[in-house]
Amino acid sequence: MLAAILLVSCGTSRKVAQKPVKTYVQPGHDLLDAPDVLRAWAVGTSDSEMTAKKKAVAAASSELARMLNSVVKTTIEDYCVSLTEGEVAASKEFLSQKCTIVSEQLLVGVRTIFDQWEPADANGMHKNYVVLELSAEEFIKKLLDSIEQTQGPKKVNIDRQLLNELFIKQVNSGK
Repeated sequence: MLAAILLVSCGTSRKVAQKPVKTYVQPGHDLLDAPDVLRAWAVGTSDSEMTAKKKAVAAASSELARMLNSVVKTTIEDYCVSLTEGEVAASKEFLSQKCTIVSEQLLVGVRTIFDQWEPADANGMHKNYVVLELSAEEFIKKLLDSIEQTQGPKKVNIDRQLLNELFIKQVNSGK
């Protein structure tokens, strides 16, 4: 029994030759940190250049939509905290509807600020790196314009300045 324990422990005392760690910074990652904008990075890989780009844009768009949704929800919650009890329900529902509509419109027209190809590797796979950007200022402007255009008989008072400040704060807090 003692011999078995000695044999097992002898094998674990050998040092494994460690290989140096290679660090590779993905192209475009340095562009993600910018004030007052939401930016999403993605990579697409495929045997077709066009498919690789479509995959990268779809992944970045999905990430941007997720980020925007999170910022909008938090902004609406923070905004409603500042309201009186009677205004909360109407404002929350109204802002949620407007934000959803404006988000869908703006996500279609996001800007590509980085688009880089990597040549096909040994397996014939192409890589495309993409960074998409959505301006917080542009979003809030479209949102407030949309609110003004659709105010009907049940007018909801929106503090434009407060909403703008809270939105910008949320966009910048995630960085």
